[in-house]
Amino acid sequence: MRFPRRPGLKFVLLIVLPFTLAALGILWTTFDMLDGISTGANTQDNKHTRQVVSSAFKSAEQRLYSILTDNAHWDDAARNSYGPIDDQWMYDTWGVGTEDVNYDAMFIVEKDGRPVTAYREGQKLDTGATDYIGAALPRVLADLPGDSTTFEVVTTLVNTPDGLAVLAAGPILPTSEDMTIPLPQPRVLMYVQVLTPEILADMGAQYIVEGLALAAVESTGVSHLVLRDRWGGAVAGVTWLDHRPGDAARRSYGTGAFVTLFALLGVMVLISVIHFRVMQQLAARERSAVFAARHDSLSGLPNRQAIAEKIADAMPPSRANPIALMYIDLDGFKNVNDTYGHETGDKLICAIAAGFLGIAGDQGILARLGGDEFAVLIAGGNSAKTAVAMAGEMLVFVNRPFNIDGRIALVGASIGIVLADGEEELEASEIMRRADVAMYNSKDQGRNRCCLFDKELDTQRINDIMIANELREHVRQGKIEVAYQPIVDSRTRTVIGVEALARWPKADSRQLPPEKFIPIAEEQGVINALGESVLAIACRDAAQWQDIRVSINVSPVQLNNPDFVRDVQRIAAQCGLPLKRLELELTESFLIHNPGRAKAVIDELRTCGISVSLDDFGTGFSSVGYLRQFAFDKVKLDRSLTNSIARDAATQRVVQGTVLIATGLSLRITAEGIESEEEAQLLRLSGCNQLQGFYFGKPQSSHRITSLLAAGGEHIKPASRRAAGRDRARRQPRPR
Repeated sequence: MRFPRRPGLKFVLLIVLPFTLAALGILWTTFDMLDGISTGANTQDNKHTRQVVSSAFKSAEQRLYSILTDNAHWDDAARNSYGPIDDQWMYDTWGVGTEDVNYDAMFIVEKDGRPVTAYREGQKLDTGATDYIGAALPRVLADLPGDSTTFEVVTTLVNTPDGLAVLAAGPILPTSEDMTIPLPQPRVLMYVQVLTPEILADMGAQYIVEGLALAAVESTGVSHLVLRDRWGGAVAGVTWLDHRPGDAARRSYGTGAFVTLFALLGVMVLISVIHFRVMQQLAARERSAVFAARHDSLSGLPNRQAIAEKIADAMPPSRANPIALMYIDLDGFKNVNDTYGHETGDKLICAIAAGFLGIAGDQGILARLGGDEFAVLIAGGNSAKTAVAMAGEMLVFVNRPFNIDGRIALVGASIGIVLADGEEELEASEIMRRADVAMYNSKDQGRNRCCLFDKELDTQRINDIMIANELREHVRQGKIEVAYQPIVDSRTRTVIGVEALARWPKADSRQLPPEKFIPIAEEQGVINALGESVLAIACRDAAQWQDIRVSINVSPVQLNNPDFVRDVQRIAAQCGLPLKRLELELTESFLIHNPGRAKAVIDELRTCGISVSLDDFGTGFSSVGYLRQFAFDKVKLDRSLTNSIARDAATQRVVQGTVLIATGLSLRITAEGIESEEEAQLLRLSGCNQLQGFYFGKPQSSHRITSLLAAGGEHIKPASRRAAGRDRARRQPRPR
């Protein structure tokens, strides 16, 4: 290329023009990047807010679901909702609830929609649910179960004359098995809570969404979400204040783009700074919404030492200024860590900490004690009442599913509360210990609940230790007894095996059922010795019964013993029992929590000739994947399937499908808990190889089993219906 000879033009062509083009290119690139960052920040913020708003409405449905479940699935509800309606009972029980924040209206209707009674804002209504709920009513009723035993709750968003509302509906059924309703189809209880502006404002404050309000479905804009009912239909729209952090960042730093005209290095540094500061703003906004305290490195909450100091500062309490301490331990958190990894577990802790912090607000000091444990300190005259109410809110919050990077985490919480009002001189450490005891009592009571500390809890703990010591002594002296329940061939009714069950010594003045002393044995470290004692007795007794297989339940604690299989082989050899006649029963809880250890133990047991069965199949997760992943020899159908097979066609299909799968995997099938000839015949026709239950014989001594086998043990005569009924009335749940 030939350049002009004029210096001015050459300077322009060689210096000014390339520099100008470069400067324009850098400027365009800079503004394009700023626009992309701004748009991305706005999009991410809006996406996060949409998820939060959607979760808020789901939480409102879950709250009404829980309230209705407590009221509809209840013996008193079933007792007072059929026959003549007692208006006073209806008002005192449900009508009065329409006057507070629980719900605004309640209806009881027949399954076909005919009205029974209704209340709204504390007043009885003459109109029915059809006038208030409209076209959604028949769809809600159609989604409910059509029988008189299945309890299920339906929730949805509906439009009412008062505006958008949350609706929960469920059949009114008793919880007691011996109580029935007098109608072929149950009546339906419905609660309606109108989503008023005040409620929406509370939701916005709880979930940190500013300006949350209802809008028309056809409204447009990025800060708009269409709310849909359970069938996918649009019922309303909702909007919120869009902060658009990206635009603010662009306005703040747009002028910096001109600096890029002076040098490429400056441009790149400026872009880096802008990018860093924009990301820093977004991260700070998220942190400010989730974390509010300062000590724990993960959650930002005060730690154990900090809460102990706060308790010490509040001492001594008095009747005028009592304090309440809540201990919260997450149920099922270890499963999340084991399944998804510690990174997901850490994110779940942060999400729960943020929710708890929102619930506690300025009423208490929230702390993370470590792991999955939290505490809340509440001071003031209403501290006890505040703590109980706060615990209820936390249980509702923590029971909803958490979406962590696309992974659904399900946890619960056990909460203990202790009140200090100056009646006793207590140290901070003693208050924390009592709260911890109350929390563990919540776990003992079934988890996912709240318990207040009572001095009886310390008494109970001491009593459990005494029972453990007595049990340890009974095992040492060889006084533990074993009962055997016959297992028969489904075709010939011949006794082919027995199940060995631990029993407290009859000669002891204290008589305890297995479901009492076995959990104590597991908790207090006696279960390994107890298990070996039961195994030795069962092997010794079974050795004298020719060709009879003996089944023994094994605790997950025993299976964690690295010498477990060798101990079983040693005991069986000492008793002279061939290993092929020994069968060990495992529960699925061990498979869930320790899949690697479970597979190793099962493979080792089967290698040495011991049969392994999966007990209680049909409860819990009952995954068919367990049957394929683990090499079981037998599956035991749970009594919940057995007891309902004669009256529930769906159960029959479940049993038949389970039997087909097990048969395809070459597994034997035992049905336990049989109490009638009809159940025995149906299970035999379904393909079950073996039958067990009170219909064929209750757990009995080794001498009676010996007598039974000496008499032939063939074609065992089932118990009469009257005898089976008496046995069933006396029966306790089988221990593990």
